[in-house]
Amino acid sequence: MKFNQHIRAVPGGYYTGLINDMHKDYKNFLKKSTFLQMEYLKPLLDEIKQSTQSFNHTFDEKKSDKLQAPITLNSLSIQCTLPFDYQQLENLSPLEFLTIFAKPSIYREQVIRKLVRKIQRDTNVEYQDAKDILREYFNHYKTDEEISRLFHFLDIQIDYIFQLKEIIILCCYAERYFLHDLVQRETIVFPRSIQEQVDFEFLKRKFHGVNLSEKLKHLIETLQTPKEKHEI
Repeated sequence: MKFNQHIRAVPGGYYTGLINDMHKDYKNFLKKSTFLQMEYLKPLLDEIKQSTQSFNHTFDEKKSDKLQAPITLNSLSIQCTLPFDYQQLENLSPLEFLTIFAKPSIYREQVIRKLVRKIQRDTNVEYQDAKDILREYFNHYKTDEEISRLFHFLDIQIDYIFQLKEIIILCCYAERYFLHDLVQRETIVFPRSIQEQVDFEFLKRKFHGVNLSEKLKHLIETLQTPKEKHEI
């Protein structure tokens, strides 16, 4: 194959130099190259492109396999709200309240879905499997005692069968629960959404005449900003 003599010579051979300079000289090369040169280079460029795509695909798969469990507790892992009619809260268990009026962060939800698929194929999750998922979610730095205390706080019985949505809510709320527990020992002010701040202020006045269970009252206390915590 003959090449256009006007194409500049490069150290290390024609192809080596051309590939090394491709990014900065490619537009110039397109203007000066002959049809035969482009016919030769097109398969080479396609091969490089395919190799790059293959590498990126493999890298993304390996990256996605690593479950990015929370390194620090994030109060924004879940955001809660209150209904317009507070009477709707009567007779709700803590977990029912969270399932209806809490929204997990999108990123956390993706992590938990992947984690559930890894540990439990069925969409119905038993009590002990749920505890295993939580331990895995926190990279095993939360003890069985701490997780059992969370289940007791939420009034979850040992024979309870979780749905996937409840597992997602449970994991996300667990961050807020353990953060609230930490606040009892350290001075921490954690961020909350504007809507949550507005909904969970002046609760004594809002809940006047509403018959809330003691368990639900304790749960709602964990959703208040520590410095603004008031008796419900």
